[in-house]
Amino acid sequence: MSGVHARGVRRFHFARDVEEALSLLAAYEGRGALLAGGVDLLRSLRVDIEGLIDITRIGLSYTKEARGGLAIGGTTTLTSILESRAAREYGGGILADLLHRVAVPPLRNMATLGGALVSAHPWADIPTALVALGAEVRWQGEKEGRVPVEELYQGPFRGLFRQAVAIEVLLPPWDGAFAYEKVGRTGYDIALLNACCGVGVEGGRIAWARVAVGARPDRGERLPWAEEALIGQRPSQTLWQEVQDLVAKRIEVGDDRRASGAWRREVAGVLVERALARASGRAGM
Repeated sequence: MSGVHARGVRRFHFARDVEEALSLLAAYEGRGALLAGGVDLLRSLRVDIEGLIDITRIGLSYTKEARGGLAIGGTTTLTSILESRAAREYGGGILADLLHRVAVPPLRNMATLGGALVSAHPWADIPTALVALGAEVRWQGEKEGRVPVEELYQGPFRGLFRQAVAIEVLLPPWDGAFAYEKVGRTGYDIALLNACCGVGVEGGRIAWARVAVGARPDRGERLPWAEEALIGQRPSQTLWQEVQDLVAKRIEVGDDRRASGAWRREVAGVLVERALARASGRAGM
């Protein structure tokens, strides 16, 4: 507790429902914080938090089918998602593919999907996949809101969740499959670069495609021009190679202390090629 008090925390609350959590947040006037998994809160540099509000008991831990896709509650742990049959079958197994590569089991037991969505570190694995999957987030604050995650990340979303609760993440149905690829210094390390790709085929040709690359070192974003190069084409290793070359030429990347932009440019195309090949295999192409 001494470490907690050193950061200024004086009170700990167990919220009974979303309304109480929001009321407590409002009462602290910016000096309160929601607690679910607590992974990012533990490493936060904030010293202005006076009250912690535990939201693990407000009924937001679930993974269920919804309109052909999935609805996952904001406080659902990554381990719980991995243990869900509905999640394992979604999108050709993309969630299991992804989450097994996020951190280590003890951290997956703590970390929540809502926390990963809200923290959205540029190197993180989950935001890249959520963008590729066309996920939406539903939240409740002064008003209720629902928006595609891709659109959310284009604005000042962290300020929004200082006074709102991420209720659930909604994943749409896809007639096809996705795959995830990443490169890190170790199997459990944060990404030096990651990619999530999906394809669906009708009549022997690609009907839709989703390509997202993250840790560039910026947060994961879709590559519409790569998707356009895939749609209408027949799936083949030659096509995947052509897209690999296209990505290496056009993707916007940068340098940081972990990797150079030149390295990221070359590797991005390789990861996209691998993800497309695996996704097409899962879709039975």
